[in-house]
Amino acid sequence: MIKACDINLDDENLKINATKQYGCFVEILASIKKQLDAMLSHHSRVIVIRVDLHVNNYTPNNELLSKFMRKLRKRLVNKYGVKRMGFVWVREMEKAKRQHYHLAICLDANKVNYPEKTYALIEEIWVGWGQPKPFRPEHGYYIIKRGVKEAYQAAFERLSYMAKERGKGYKADKANDYSASQIKEKISLNLDGHGLENCCRKSLKTAPKDVGVQAI
Repeated sequence: MIKACDINLDDENLKINATKQYGCFVEILASIKKQLDAMLSHHSRVIVIRVDLHVNNYTPNNELLSKFMRKLRKRLVNKYGVKRMGFVWVREMEKAKRQHYHLAICLDANKVNYPEKTYALIEEIWVGWGQPKPFRPEHGYYIIKRGVKEAYQAAFERLSYMAKERGKGYKADKANDYSASQIKEKISLNLDGHGLENCCRKSLKTAPKDVGVQAI
């Protein structure tokens, strides 16, 4: 748990949405950064779309959301031909007697450069299952570009809200408070951007001593 206005992850200082009263879970912040970096290692531009999903009735597990994520990924692949869908979601329950989910989706912005059709698809699936209409937060999407730190930092700070301490823990013992995609960073020798630089640095640290690396 961290109760500060910023955090250092992978030797990078990033602003977060935390206070001295309410902190953020470091493991969730780390997962957010890991998936943003991984997506940027594969795509020069990434669109990050935020949405909140509410349910009609409390459930101790996250089976409905897992089913939704599988359905959404399949529909996005068919519609846009994207190769991967990065995501982070968190489960929360505060004053209401049923949980809700904060969800962030990351897609190749060279194929999906505006969120409207994705929002429509999310609503079609979720409402089609008899659930409440998804909530679209104000300024609910960002386009981040490899090597452009300002946009990256703004998106990360916004997503850090999902890691807040408040509202977590109301679930069955074996259910998760959060989950994230498992996209791996692309190995590259091109030190040309935010995600790729991290990836290359990690690979060089773990490379055998007898392997030569030629700069490009």
